[in-house]
Amino acid sequence: MSTITRFPGPSRPQNTSQEDLEREVAARFGLVPNFFRSAPDAPLVIRELWLFAKSAYLDNPIPTLFKERLFVYLSRFCEVRYCITRHCGFLLGLGRSAGDPNAPVMTVPQVVRLLQRPIPSDEHIGAALARLEAIAEPINWPSPETAYDEDLLTSATVLFLQPARANRAKRALRIALGGEKFELLVAFLTFIRSAHYWTLMHPELPLEDDLNALLREHEQLAQLLLEDSEAGRCEMGTRLFEELASLRELNERKTLEDAKRALEGSGRQKDLLIKEVDHRIKNSLQIVSSLLHMHATTAGAAAGQFHDAAARVAAIAAVHRQLHMSDDVGTVALDQYLVELCREITAASSSADQAWTIAVDADPLVIRTDLAVPLGLIVNELVTNAIQHSQHSSRGGRVQIALKTAPDRFSISVSDEGNGTPLHADRQPSGIGARMIDAFARQIDATITKGRSSAGYCVRVTVPRCADRALGT
Repeated sequence: MSTITRFPGPSRPQNTSQEDLEREVAARFGLVPNFFRSAPDAPLVIRELWLFAKSAYLDNPIPTLFKERLFVYLSRFCEVRYCITRHCGFLLGLGRSAGDPNAPVMTVPQVVRLLQRPIPSDEHIGAALARLEAIAEPINWPSPETAYDEDLLTSATVLFLQPARANRAKRALRIALGGEKFELLVAFLTFIRSAHYWTLMHPELPLEDDLNALLREHEQLAQLLLEDSEAGRCEMGTRLFEELASLRELNERKTLEDAKRALEGSGRQKDLLIKEVDHRIKNSLQIVSSLLHMHATTAGAAAGQFHDAAARVAAIAAVHRQLHMSDDVGTVALDQYLVELCREITAASSSADQAWTIAVDADPLVIRTDLAVPLGLIVNELVTNAIQHSQHSSRGGRVQIALKTAPDRFSISVSDEGNGTPLHADRQPSGIGARMIDAFARQIDATITKGRSSAGYCVRVTVPRCADRALGT
């Protein structure tokens, strides 16, 4: 059977009176700071604060002057001015620095110089950390106001003010001091932060009489101690939450910007892929159109049907050519598409003894791709039909196309010099061309009107804007 042996923890006085505590404090400091009189309702808490002060501050083997100077400098960042004033008093001989009866006493100009030491800039911090990182073997604690002393103060300040984001400072201090001295420094910084928090919770702490006399006697010192612009940087209240909210906002904005850039990059890649697909589709359709024209030369009576099929394939290919050229792969500039489509129809219809002119008068208009394809096929049927049945078909002629826009609709009209037969009239509704036009018109909710004029015959295709509600002109 195994047994468990319990060892008693270190004994502590259980009922030490406040008078006994104050005698002990006075024996170390030469006086009793009001810090250890701040919670008369909880003497046990004060006793624990004193034990913490002894282990992390007074009995900490870091040199006395380094501890006290660092305590003063870091207390600049506390809104309540008790700590900085009390520890300045220790440096000037009002009590004992770090409870050390042999502590050297600093002069007022030396303390003023410490209080006026500038807050380290990013450049200053970087240089200090680089020097500490370059140390080959851990150093001893440096003398005041030497190069390494300055670098240690700077690095300790970074560690104190931004512990969660001070990984480089931690690493540099550990290199320069070695593991044991680094942890002693961390313990001391922890006590300073605890002391600041305690005074923030007890802002009514009064200064001792010796400090009030010091401030009356030295006006410059009093101004530096009581009116420091850096006071409150470590306050764990409104300012901290505002800074956290600001950091969170910056982080969220950065996350959104990163996501936006990623989406834009993905979108650009998708557009390039779609354009490449459109380019290949266009090439394939052009090959099909060419093959149909080739077969037409040997098709005899069916040659016209081959040519018609080739023209329809070419009309679809023209849409994909426009998509390949467009910045937006989902849209087509209808005015430009009509010009290109009619250019191809003209080239296919004209010959040595026939000269066709297809004129396009188009308002600028951008529409969806899925609307452009049926419109292109409708226009192709109307134009090729006009050419085939024009009264001047034997020697060529002119076809006029107009694209007009309005707030609630747009229309495409095809006019020729013919009399409206046979496709324009209703006498052959069963023809494949007529059936295609009617089917595509229903697909895009378009209406078709036909009429004769002195200039010839006109067919108008009117499309409501709701059919292209995603885009405008």
